[in-house]
Amino acid sequence: MSTSKWAPVPSGPPWGWEQPEAHATVGSTNSEALLDPRPGRVVVADHQSAGQGRRGRTWSSPPGTGMAISAVVPPLPASVVGWVPLAAGLAVRAALRTSRWRLDVTLKWPNDVLVETGARPGKLAGILAQVADGGTIVVGTGLNVDHDVDQLPVPTATSWRLCRGGAPLPDGAREAFLHAYLSHLAHLHDELTAGRVDGVREAYRQACGTLGRPVVVHGAAGTGMTGTAVDVAADGALVLQGPGGRSEHHAGDVEHLRPGPHPG
Repeated sequence: MSTSKWAPVPSGPPWGWEQPEAHATVGSTNSEALLDPRPGRVVVADHQSAGQGRRGRTWSSPPGTGMAISAVVPPLPASVVGWVPLAAGLAVRAALRTSRWRLDVTLKWPNDVLVETGARPGKLAGILAQVADGGTIVVGTGLNVDHDVDQLPVPTATSWRLCRGGAPLPDGAREAFLHAYLSHLAHLHDELTAGRVDGVREAYRQACGTLGRPVVVHGAAGTGMTGTAVDVAADGALVLQGPGGRSEHHAGDVEHLRPGPHPG
């Protein structure tokens, strides 16, 4: 059973965010949200025992170290649904950059939030968006908050705490992040709903550390395509310049082959 330890989310979109449903532990916040995917529902947990990633992957971390958020947003036109995980990454980045405990992050197409400089670079957060029956979208975000090095889900990960030099986050940091993240997510959803994709696209270009880098895009069948990531298309696809010309990729795991320019 959930408990409510969060203050009400400030008023936002017309459909409104509900009071967050807080769990100490849950199998998966996305699975919980999918049981009743009504717009505005927010499920939050400090621990997931069966957290979900892309391509059916599962992961877990010690209780109390992470923060999982699943937020349900109204349906979007098919032409912009591909922007949902990218917009969620923008919302995570904005919430971290504008908080009192500022943390600069970059985005890795399509669903990772990275810290690329400082004491502990690595993956800080991941995003999984799932379309529910009826077209509503469950946007799941998993943030590494209070992990020590030996508690990280994978060796290439990092945590908010480690990026601060190991100092625990002050009281209120999680709640402040949650409110800021939901506010930015609602704004970006409204932009996509209204068809104002150009602004979201330009913001993502500025934030995406994948662009300008040589990368390998790994497909579901184990295939890989190497090239330079040069753009994000109007529908959110990654544009790759390879030996045979340009190609667009709507899904896949991206491997960065070397450091690139830091987004502004």
